[in-house]
Amino acid sequence: MTKPIGPGEVRTRQRQRRQIVYVAIAALLGGGIGFVTGFFDKGDGSLFTGEWEALSLDPAIAVILALALVAGFTVLPLYGFTQVDEMKREYNLIAFTGGCIAVITGFPVWAVLYAGGFVPAPHAFGVFAIAFVAMMVSYPIACFVR
Repeated sequence: MTKPIGPGEVRTRQRQRRQIVYVAIAALLGGGIGFVTGFFDKGDGSLFTGEWEALSLDPAIAVILALALVAGFTVLPLYGFTQVDEMKREYNLIAFTGGCIAVITGFPVWAVLYAGGFVPAPHAFGVFAIAFVAMMVSYPIACFVR
């Protein structure tokens, strides 16, 4: 005879299922954006090597992709904050703050190092990468320091 689960465990399981669906939707959205960009690109550009100027998309596709990117990078995370418990929300906010601080610090540092001839010129993908990596590093630090 199994013991019936309590309301806290039911709520945790619901939250875990919702998180799996959320991650699946984010992965599908990201994969769809990447596929559409690669499939409809008429140029020889690459988002990963910083060859932005060689990308060429139809205007309608570009608008659709821009809207999908806004949904993926703004709407989906903000919605996600409403679906997680307060501890995960706090950790995520700390991670976002870490990414913001990294960009606010990283770009000027990069610019002066470029001016000194140490590194290549700052570019948009590099700034995005600074923020992304900083958020990925900040989240586990927030989890384990508390």
